[in-house]
Amino acid sequence: MRSLNKNSHNHIFIKAIPYLLFLGILGITLLSLLSLVGWNIFLEQLSHFKLQYLIVGLVLFSLLLLTRKKLLILISLFCISLLLAEILPWYISLSPKPGNNIESIRILSSNLNTQNKSYSKILSVVRKEKPEITVFLEVNDAWIKQLDSLLDILPYSIKKPNPYNLGIAVYSKQPLTNASINLFGTDKNNSIVGNFTMNGQLISLIATHPLPPVKPTFFHSRNQQLDKISQYIQKLKTPVVMVGDLNITMWSPYYKRFINKTGLHNAQKGFGILPSWPMKASYSQTLPPFSFALSIPIDHCLISPEIKVKNIRTGPNVGSDHRPLIADLVIPEKK
Repeated sequence: MRSLNKNSHNHIFIKAIPYLLFLGILGITLLSLLSLVGWNIFLEQLSHFKLQYLIVGLVLFSLLLLTRKKLLILISLFCISLLLAEILPWYISLSPKPGNNIESIRILSSNLNTQNKSYSKILSVVRKEKPEITVFLEVNDAWIKQLDSLLDILPYSIKKPNPYNLGIAVYSKQPLTNASINLFGTDKNNSIVGNFTMNGQLISLIATHPLPPVKPTFFHSRNQQLDKISQYIQKLKTPVVMVGDLNITMWSPYYKRFINKTGLHNAQKGFGILPSWPMKASYSQTLPPFSFALSIPIDHCLISPEIKVKNIRTGPNVGSDHRPLIADLVIPEKK
């Protein structure tokens, strides 16, 4: 009798497999769709994992194909197409990329974290990559002391260190005019604004690091800061380059609102999705081995439409929980 019951249970489970796979695909798709209206902190968190939703959905769909359940497969195919629609556009560029012989400016942005003591790693990366402008986030006095060793190649700087991961610094090969610290509606979350010139064109630079939305007060602070930056950008008469750890992905409704208001483009468009956080850090062992699978793109380079992108990529591990973001931008000549 036990053998019969066991065989019966196995038979029921086997018959249920296609429906379980289908429910998995349907559930992931619903999570993705819910995030489209994710204006509260909990739903907004769902928006950041669109790439993971697609990967899991494709795995489940591949298994579902083996069951040959046509109706379930057709409905699941529609679900997969919805997931794919959020990802595929980031790998497609409708405008031609600038040629390699076109002059460009390299900008490197790196969230270093005050706990990270692997100073030599980022210093080595900067000297190897030779950026014209670097933005460093979550820097304290100890970090500034180390970063000042780059003054021989990046002689101009503006710095605002902070012991609580709110520090920021910009180092540049050329002078940054009108450089200043701007709080953008926050109490002590510093951003740096200024101008640089290339090809006779004056460019507005914004380096910023909104708070991570890990609790409601931080969530509202991040959104308020992005709103204030949006208002600031709308008043500018010059092309804009905005870089930093924005603690938001391009699928968040708050990100989309920011882009709609400012008209900025994400430099990643056409180059694929570049997850930058979380990475295994030198100072922490708390991340599980599979944490890389949860990595999301929260470090960004946002640009005015007239600025073109020759290349953009993430850099190597620098001991932080973020990878650097390195962008080669083509600035149009002043007309």
